[in-house]
Amino acid sequence: MTTALLLLATALATAAPAPAARAADALATAAPAAVAPASVATSTVAPDADACRSVDELETPASCGDAPLCSARKRVRIACELRDAMESRYVFESVKARMLAADGRPAFDARRHLEACAAAERAIPAEDDPLRFYDRMRRCTAAFEDGHLILTVPRGIPQVALGVSLRLTADGQVRVAHRDPGLVTALDAVSRATGAPGSAALAVGTRVVAVDGRPVEALVDELGRYVPASSEGARRERAVDALTRRSFAFPARRTATLTVERGGSTEDVTLTWWLSPGGETHPLTVAFARRTGVRSSAVVDWRPEASGAWLRDGDAEGLVRGDPIVPPDDAARLQAWRGDRGQLAVRLGDATPPGAPRFCYAQILTFHTETLATGDEAARPFPAVLEDFVHDCAERHLDLVLDLRQNEGGYINHSTALAALLTPPNQTSPGGVLLLRATAQTERVYRERAPMLGGEPTGAPAQESSEPQRILRAIEDARRDRREFTPAFFDPPLRSSAEFGGRVVALVSPTCMSACDRIAAMLKGAGRAVLVGGPTEGAGASQQEARGLSVRWSDADGLLAVAIPNAAMGVQPAPSGGARDATADEFFAALAFENRPVEPQVHYATRLEDLTGHNRGWLEQTVAALRVAPAVAHAPDPTAAR
Repeated sequence: MTTALLLLATALATAAPAPAARAADALATAAPAAVAPASVATSTVAPDADACRSVDELETPASCGDAPLCSARKRVRIACELRDAMESRYVFESVKARMLAADGRPAFDARRHLEACAAAERAIPAEDDPLRFYDRMRRCTAAFEDGHLILTVPRGIPQVALGVSLRLTADGQVRVAHRDPGLVTALDAVSRATGAPGSAALAVGTRVVAVDGRPVEALVDELGRYVPASSEGARRERAVDALTRRSFAFPARRTATLTVERGGSTEDVTLTWWLSPGGETHPLTVAFARRTGVRSSAVVDWRPEASGAWLRDGDAEGLVRGDPIVPPDDAARLQAWRGDRGQLAVRLGDATPPGAPRFCYAQILTFHTETLATGDEAARPFPAVLEDFVHDCAERHLDLVLDLRQNEGGYINHSTALAALLTPPNQTSPGGVLLLRATAQTERVYRERAPMLGGEPTGAPAQESSEPQRILRAIEDARRDRREFTPAFFDPPLRSSAEFGGRVVALVSPTCMSACDRIAAMLKGAGRAVLVGGPTEGAGASQQEARGLSVRWSDADGLLAVAIPNAAMGVQPAPSGGARDATADEFFAALAFENRPVEPQVHYATRLEDLTGHNRGWLEQTVAALRVAPAVAHAPDPTAAR
């Protein structure tokens, strides 16, 4: 059965634009082209060892006029500048091929790949849509399979969205996870006017089998070519999100037809694509909007996730990525803490699931903020807020659940502080390891002390600290000896700073990245927590920077920017004592976790019951894991309030 539910744009033409600002630094967009599966990390254009030759001699077609990215000269110059920046800055430039090596897949050669990217631009004399250039560059950088190698457009690019969110479930299917309230209202209005079944056709949990006649699995593979990710799991999660909301691979037409499976049969649901506010007049999307008729609308909730869309505002239907696992009543009592930029960063509280003991619950969505604030209270240092919370849990004899499933990473010193908080009393646990690309840039950074430096854990002996002066000397020595990397720097053993001895369960997934990978590996390596969920992303780069010395590279004209990590993270094996030095070869062989996701002890992935029942499956798995997690100093207090 086929039912067309077309959102009539004329009926919504007077809708006021969504009040929230569009996401900052949204990535570039363009019409999708036929591409190879995401697992093939090579360019489809033959490499040209001299792609950057005589760039200034390339002619600019008269048809280009003043368009900034029309001429091959401009585009090739940008691609070549990026090639040079990657070769001089990127920490994994010489070792990425080894990291990506696997049976049955083509060898990845970083220089040949970047040359091929430049050659592809040289082969296009005139580009009449700059969004296609940005998409090609996205695919160029995404092929490095590094979640930190993030491409942005300094002027920003609007998003397109359908107003419905999809999720990949444990059975490999793609299902409706959430509908924006505005979409539900619009669908039901069309239903009343036309007799179509309305929002029921996209009920939460409904399976989506195709988009515009193409199998959803094929589209996930295609969109995966555009997203930076250090593992296949992370790539697929982000590609599924991009099926219905993205800032790249703009659709070629105004509508999208979702083929859904209901009651043993399929039907087609046609939705309208919408642009985020400002898209109709944005210099890079105005032509797209004029060509396709796609325009802005309040049907979609455009709030960026990090700035607040994960607070439900009373809408309890379905599942969004930031939803906690605790029952709705307990979730409503969690205290929300916001970061330096107003983003939702942490939720803290406790929960008493039916038939289970009460436990402390800390949902940490990001480490990328120096401070946390809640309500009208003044902002406090991030570690201090967590320390008070863990102390309180210890005093009440409650075990702890860390929800890290959607943690985007951030300052690695916060993950170090958290690992110290959870180190058992009178014990130590292994810390992290850091290795840097020995370049002039990193040398300048360490003359000022990078803000993302791991720092010295509380109580660490002075002679064991990783102060910038020692790292600076190592960078200078490596550059003088023409070595590419510094030695690996080991954190001192972590000592308990909260006297917390309860059980710990940490929830992880492929969207736990960077500093989140790091804390997951540290807790698992120390035997301090039972990890439940899916493998983490495996994003092991680090961005060591200082004021005025950002790792973000931009071309001379400010048309393209790429964050190029200059350091790599690792985690020490247990026990925490032992060597305090390692060569670069030893680091990459045994300590680095780039492209090496942390495997949980208990595997679980989102299921249908999680979409329709507020993460019910995740909660059940968590309660079961708490029962078997090792206790260090106490069992849960049987008299604790339930």
